Amino acid sequence: MIAAGGTGGHLFPAVAVAEQLSLLTNDMCEFHFVGTEGKIESRVVPQLGYSLHKIKLGGLTKSIKALLLPTQIIGAVAKCRSIISQNDIKAVVAAGAYLSYPPGVAAAMEKVPLVLMESNVNPGKSIRMLANRASRIITAFEESRGYFSDKLQSKLRPFGNPVRGSILNIPAKQAAKSSLNIPLDKKAIFIFGGSLGARSINNAVASNIDFLANSGHYIFWQTGRNFLYDKELPSNIRSMQFIDDMATYYAASELIIARSGATTVAEICIAGKPSLLVPLPSASNNEQLHNAKVLENKNAAITVLDNEIGNALPKLISELIADESRLEQMGDAAKSLAKPNAAKQTAIEILELINF
Repeated sequence: MIAAGGTGGHLFPAVAVAEQLSLLTNDMCEFHFVGTEGKIESRVVPQLGYSLHKIKLGGLTKSIKALLLPTQIIGAVAKCRSIISQNDIKAVVAAGAYLSYPPGVAAAMEKVPLVLMESNVNPGKSIRMLANRASRIITAFEESRGYFSDKLQSKLRPFGNPVRGSILNIPAKQAAKSSLNIPLDKKAIFIFGGSLGARSINNAVASNIDFLANSGHYIFWQTGRNFLYDKELPSNIRSMQFIDDMATYYAASELIIARSGATTVAEICIAGKPSLLVPLPSASNNEQLHNAKVLENKNAAITVLDNEIGNALPKLISELIADESRLEQMGDAAKSLAKPNAAKQTAIEILELINF
């Protein structure tokens, strides 16, 4: 049973592990995903061909709906216990966020191995609350050890954050530039903020259109679905709401400008790209700032605060793009942090737990 959803950052690493479990067992694994209505998992999981069991569960908010949370948790735990017993579940994987808590408690009550996946440096509330019940805790960063007690250290496995297979097979830069019709002697900058976009990053691009137009570089701008730039763009700026083939855009670019969610950080490292990271300030656990600082401390990235990106963008781009040696050093530093075997190592750990 896999509890993963709410955002793609929680769902897709768990899907990557499921894919590896299928490969390692010659498709002998059956997966039962747990999710909530209206979130990304309710759309993606059925499309991928997996079973999805929906539970009613809201996050911890300050609204009157928060009063329903205890009742919802009790009901969700009961439903998850039923799923475990009726489907002979051998292990439960919980990938963080509030969705993880009921399946994690159910796993402990049913005496089924529980594997937690924490993709950020500092663990979220659900992971912290479930840690004592877990058989294994998979972390994306070695630095996460400092957030867990001494007695939990033997459960930790800093394998990295599992990423999609397409990112692991990133094309060569020359081939990527060719497929995107970019001259090989031109530099490209890839700017994005996730499927919904990032308001501050989009506003920073919009307010600096003239600078970007005259920079001499190609700009790939993924706006997300919640942002519309209604003016004609210069020929060197390409705007898209959503990009499926992220690997090609990573490969073709000399610089990445993005949020610092766990999946984005993992992909940037595997792609070996220098980056300007703009942490989401409203993240509940300030996890994006922690993620960005890990890369910055290794000289792989530069952290820019959300309220500063608009004014800072021209200067940072100008300085970095002109310094090829620094770009190369930052890219190499990012590559040194990559953990491309995270999904496979996690899958092997799960199979060992269930004596497969």
